[in-house]
Amino acid sequence: MGRKVLISFLGTGPFESKETRTYKTARYHLGDADLGDYPFVSAALKEYYQIDKVILIGTVHSMWEEVYRWFNVKAGKSEDETIYFDIAEACEKANHLSELVVPHQEAIEQSIGNDSKMVLIKYGITEQEIRENTNIILGIQKYLNNHDELIVDVTHSFRSLPLFIMNLLIYLKNVSQKDITISHIHYGMLEMSKELGFAPIIDLKATMDVNDWITGAYSFVEFGNAYKISKLIAQEDKGVSTLLNDFSNTMNLNHLFAIQGISQRLSSIKEKKYATVLPELIINPIVGEYIKYFPVNEKKHSVFQLKLAKWQLEHKKYAQALLTINESIITYICESQKLDWDDFDNREGVKGILKGYDAESRSMVDPDLRKVYKQLLPLRNCTAHTMETSKNIQDIIKTLKESMTILETIIK
Repeated sequence: MGRKVLISFLGTGPFESKETRTYKTARYHLGDADLGDYPFVSAALKEYYQIDKVILIGTVHSMWEEVYRWFNVKAGKSEDETIYFDIAEACEKANHLSELVVPHQEAIEQSIGNDSKMVLIKYGITEQEIRENTNIILGIQKYLNNHDELIVDVTHSFRSLPLFIMNLLIYLKNVSQKDITISHIHYGMLEMSKELGFAPIIDLKATMDVNDWITGAYSFVEFGNAYKISKLIAQEDKGVSTLLNDFSNTMNLNHLFAIQGISQRLSSIKEKKYATVLPELIINPIVGEYIKYFPVNEKKHSVFQLKLAKWQLEHKKYAQALLTINESIITYICESQKLDWDDFDNREGVKGILKGYDAESRSMVDPDLRKVYKQLLPLRNCTAHTMETSKNIQDIIKTLKESMTILETIIK
C-alpha cells in the first residue's frame, strides 16, 4: 500500500488585516464533513486524509511564515520567533524578480513533518518563467514513490499556476513508470463563505476523467488502439468494451479476414446511445469515421485489404502496411481469376504467377501490378522475417507510398 501524498499550492492571502500577514481562516466542509477552521486548504486536507507527505508549491512571496507557524502550533510546538520573522520579512519583500530562495526552508519543511517538501516556482508572467515552472513542477516526481496515492489541492496561489499541476498529473498517469494513482483534485470555494457560512471543498477529479477520454481518443484515431477507451466504457457498457478490445487485438495482430469481420461489427455501435455524454461524443464519431473509411458493404476483399493497407500507411504502421498491401495484390489476382481467395494453395499459385516464371504467367497479370509486387516483396520479407536490406528507412516508406498510388488505379 502506497503513501497518501498531498500536493498543494500556497498563496499570499487573504490576510487577517492590513497590518499583518497572518492568513484569514475559513471554515471548510468536505461533503457532509465539517473540517473546522483553517488558514489554508492543505492544512485541513492533511488532517482529514491523514496525509503521509505534503508537497507545497508556492512563490517566494507566498505565506511561508504562516505555514511554519501553523504546523508548529498544531504539533504542540512553539515556533522560533527569529525564524518566523526572518521568513516573514523575506517573503514580504520578495517579488517576481527575486531568486527562488526562502530562508529557513528546512525548518519550514520540518514543521509540516513527514519528510514534506516545499517547492518554489516563478510567478509565471513570461514564457520563460512558464517553461521554468513546467520543469520545476514536473520534477516533483522525484519526491514520489511507486504506488503513491496523490491528493491534489489547487485552491491557493495565482489562478494560472494550478494549471501547471495538470501537466504533472497527465505525465504521472500516462508516462511515468511509477504506479501512481490520483484519487482527488480538490478546490476550496472560499468565495462561497459569505453565502453558505463555510467554504465547500469540491472534487475536480472529473477533469482527469476527461483527459483519460482525450488520451484514449487520440490512441484510437492515430493508431487504431481502443484499449484505453475499452477500459473507460467497461462499467457502462460491457458489450461495447469487449468489441473495442477485440477490435484492437485484431488490428494489432493484422489478421486481415478477422479485421474485415470486426470492422463490420463496429458499425453496430456507430450511433449508440450511452448514459453519459463523453462516450457518445468520442466513441461514435471515431467509429463513424472508421466505418466511412471501410464501408461495411464492400464485397471485394482485395479492395478492403488495399484500403486497410492505405489506412495503416497513413497511420505510420509501415510494417503492417507492407504485409497487407502484398496480400491485397494476391487477393486481387485470385478474384480476377475466379479463385477462392482464402485458399492457401490458390494464394501460393498466384505468387508464382506474379513472379512471372513463364510467358503464360506473365500474360495473366498487369505488368505494373507485377512490377509493384516484385518491388515490395523483398521489403515485405525484410519486415516479416527481420532480414537485412540495403534500402534505408525513408526509401522503404517512399516505395510503399508510390506503390499504393499505382495499386489504387488497378485495384478498384
